[in-house]
Amino acid sequence: MKLEYIILILLASGFYYTNIKEYRKEREKNRYIENNLKESNKIITKSGIIGYVTNIDKNVITIITGEGAKTSYITIEKSYIEDILD
Repeated sequence: MKLEYIILILLASGFYYTNIKEYRKEREKNRYIENNLKESNKIITKSGIIGYVTNIDKNVITIITGEGAKTSYITIEKSYIEDILD
C-alpha cells in the first residue's frame, strides 16, 4: 500500500515540475519581448507571420509585411508575438 502512494506522489510531483517549468519559460520569454520590443524590430507572430514593427501602443502593435507593392499593415496584440528576430 505504501508503494502505491510513493508512485502517486512521484508522478504528481513530476507532472507539477514539468508544468511549472514550462510556465516559467513562457513568462520569461514574454518579459524579454516586453522589455526589448521597439520600432523597426523584425518579429514573428504565433501564426507564423514575419514583419517589421512600425508602431507600438500600450498593448497593440502595427507591423508591415510583404515587399514592394504587396505590403500589408497588420495590427496585433503584443501577446501574439512569438519572438524578436532582430
